[in-house]
Amino acid sequence: MTFRVALTFDAEHPDRPHRLGGTERVLDRLDTEGVTATFFIQGRWAEAYPELARSVADRGHLIGNHSFYHARMPLLSAAGLASDVRAAERAIVDATGVDPRPWFRCPFGAGTDDPTVRAGLARLGYREIGWDVEGFDWHSNRRGAGMAREMAAATVKRGDGAVVLLHPWTTATGLGLTPLIRDLREAGASFVRLDAVA
Repeated sequence: MTFRVALTFDAEHPDRPHRLGGTERVLDRLDTEGVTATFFIQGRWAEAYPELARSVADRGHLIGNHSFYHARMPLLSAAGLASDVRAAERAIVDATGVDPRPWFRCPFGAGTDDPTVRAGLARLGYREIGWDVEGFDWHSNRRGAGMAREMAAATVKRGDGAVVLLHPWTTATGLGLTPLIRDLREAGASFVRLDAVA
């Protein structure tokens, strides 16, 4: 059985203890494994780390928009949503040289199924992208190897076109990414950017 998997990473300011240099290590591991992925970049993160954001794009990863302030999108007015998304877009383009449209991921997944949020995003040229498998890698008690096994099993069960969510700043992702890729390859997975499956 062969199937396609889109690894996606939300690059954002962590609100929990994080692994310093985690994003750089994730990028290096993806290079080593020959995997291209998709990074949803928060605007404030792009402003804080423009060289790192540029490196994501330069390594061939697909770039999406993850808002500017990482607010729950249904809490914003129509004007507030537009302002936040456009501010993030400008910061991402300035840092990476890449237009993130049409790819958008709502922070916390809040707004994924909200028709008002989706309509507001569509007016701005975006489509909301959720995920099929989540590692919950931001939980402080998550361990890399165990997380990788659980995610691999869930991804195989989901099958072709599975969209997997990770965060590059977490310890669990830093430790679990290589075994996750290995386990999925052994199960028949090939890794693609989101634009190949969405």
